Amino acid sequence: AFDEMIMSNGQYATTEDPIHREIVWEAWRGHNGGTVVSPTRGGGVSAMWRMTGLLSRRKKGKPPANSAGGGWSDKEIDSFLGYSTPKQRQQQQNNSTVASSTATTIGKFDVVVFRVMHGWMKIHEITRDGLLEAIELAHELLGATTVVLMTIPFTNNVKTPQVLKQVNDINDEMRDIARRWHRRGEDGENGEGNEHSKHSGDSGVQRVLVLEYGTYYNHIVWSNGLHLGYNVTPPLRATRTTFDDEAPGFVFDRLKDAGEWAPSIPMVCSDKALLGADRKKCNRNYLFSDGMHTCPESLASRYAAGLACLIGCVYNGRSGNDDDPERESKLRACERECNEQFLSVVPVEESWVDTNTTLASFSR
Repeated sequence: AFDEMIMSNGQYATTEDPIHREIVWEAWRGHNGGTVVSPTRGGGVSAMWRMTGLLSRRKKGKPPANSAGGGWSDKEIDSFLGYSTPKQRQQQQNNSTVASSTATTIGKFDVVVFRVMHGWMKIHEITRDGLLEAIELAHELLGATTVVLMTIPFTNNVKTPQVLKQVNDINDEMRDIARRWHRRGEDGENGEGNEHSKHSGDSGVQRVLVLEYGTYYNHIVWSNGLHLGYNVTPPLRATRTTFDDEAPGFVFDRLKDAGEWAPSIPMVCSDKALLGADRKKCNRNYLFSDGMHTCPESLASRYAAGLACLIGCVYNGRSGNDDDPERESKLRACERECNEQFLSVVPVEESWVDTNTTLASFSR
């Protein structure tokens, strides 16, 4: 969705320099492993790297996706950082006098977004230390100075209330890491002082933000639950505590005889007409295809807008200059506004829809 948004044919796309999305390698036949959109509208690049775990030094050289475990290698890193567009490659090929060292390549990324892959990763494998190491490697391997962590949503990988509690705890860890990041290296601060001292000091990453992906799922599931008749709080009136308290009472109401990954009824059903007493099937909605994957045509645009908004918090001047003493508080306020507006069911202003709204990435 994010790639589609930055590829749309707007004022910056021309026939001489078309925007395109290239599959750099396949995870397996017919499925993208690494992709690059370049140039995006207004310049720059966007890349997607399919990985089944978090970046980790001990996973280097292990089998890559679609194998479990999060393996990666320098080959993938080099494919991204050394990437040049087909047009650039053709120009270089046509002009043999141009040295390869002068070709334009990506070189580094400004922002890395991590989706923490619960399901591919077992819940006990997702730790604070693992998150901190991934953040550090985002700069070490890819040059990023900004990292965005996506909170883990409820899916059919969350099989019990106990696992859901662990997921919520991990999401709280992400928020805490982001909130304390600007104070890293100070004893007793941001969890990296004493017991996590190996992660203290200047990592090269200047800021960490949180994209409330889990909360977005909650808003959709609670809205659909109300539609189906479940006794839950309307999501726009719900707090994080409300979601935590109400979830065990209805999200584990699953379709019967639906295999190991049985989907949640309030997540995938559009009505209860076919449920009956056996609760084995229902008319499906256009929100979640299987209790794990979203229907992107319905839901992905808000994710893309939310991410663009968060990036705008850093690079569009919303949080002040680096020497602004209120920069951190402004950054967190902007982060909160982006999540509340887009990672939710808060109505989007009609003036933003189908009016060629640009990618300025400003939150309101």
